[in-house]
Amino acid sequence: MRSTATALLLSALLGGLTSPNVPQRQQSPPNTPATPVNAIPVPKTTTDEVLRGDDAHILVFPGCGGVSRDDVTAEEYADMVQHCPAEVVYELGKPLSEGRLQIFNDGEITAEFPLLELSAEKHVTTLPQTFYWKENNETFPDPAVSCSLGKIMTTISASSLWDSHSEESAYDYKSGPAPKEIGDPPADLAASLNGEDVGFASLIVPALQNLKTRKSGRLPEIELLGVGFAEGTMVECGRGYDSGKGGKSPLRDIRVVSTVEHDLDPDIKVLQASRFTVPAEVFDYPHHIRIVGRPK
Repeated sequence: MRSTATALLLSALLGGLTSPNVPQRQQSPPNTPATPVNAIPVPKTTTDEVLRGDDAHILVFPGCGGVSRDDVTAEEYADMVQHCPAEVVYELGKPLSEGRLQIFNDGEITAEFPLLELSAEKHVTTLPQTFYWKENNETFPDPAVSCSLGKIMTTISASSLWDSHSEESAYDYKSGPAPKEIGDPPADLAASLNGEDVGFASLIVPALQNLKTRKSGRLPEIELLGVGFAEGTMVECGRGYDSGKGGKSPLRDIRVVSTVEHDLDPDIKVLQASRFTVPAEVFDYPHHIRIVGRPK
């Protein structure tokens, strides 16, 4: 029963990644990169510097629904993502007299965009497009996020962390009636995790709340329904389809939401709700974006 429930969960979530709602546009010529939108020429100056360490922190939040690279050609994919903006949260450790975002790949600059806010604090700006480099099949920012806990991993569209107005919450979970006959559905989701020390049966995104806090640069949150949760238990999240290529975040605000299946069978754990913050490493792209500027 656990394998079936997990398969259904993955199927439902991955479905959002393979059905892009992108208007048809003329395909870019083969082997020709899409022209960056609103890019500025690369200035030749010796007084500008690349801001590093505490001088500049940058996070990039995807702004469009996931597009599967397996369903279209590389040129079609590059053309699609060109019209998909992203949001950039950057924090300067020192003021600049002028500065710009620099997009690069394998050490080569792809595009630059001027920064209007240059004071030593946190700012939010829009990157007018997403980038795709055919040579290493890499998208910036990546349209998918994967998270794992215990033996269970799932992947969702990164934009789904903000693009829904649903107010559903794991903490509002209601169990069903206790089964009376063989074949009756289980009363709660814990039944699908029988035998697991720790794991989740459902991942819920409080997208409306995430959307409200996005403009302030706050990281999005995810809620889980599962078993074996403890304060500080680490969830791993990463970009793309690998939860290991990212960071870890602790579970918190753990609450029991159903004991029905546990009361019927003590081997089944109680069903719990919990939440965690998506790790900053998921949105950190030091190999693709940096700030170059002239300190005051």
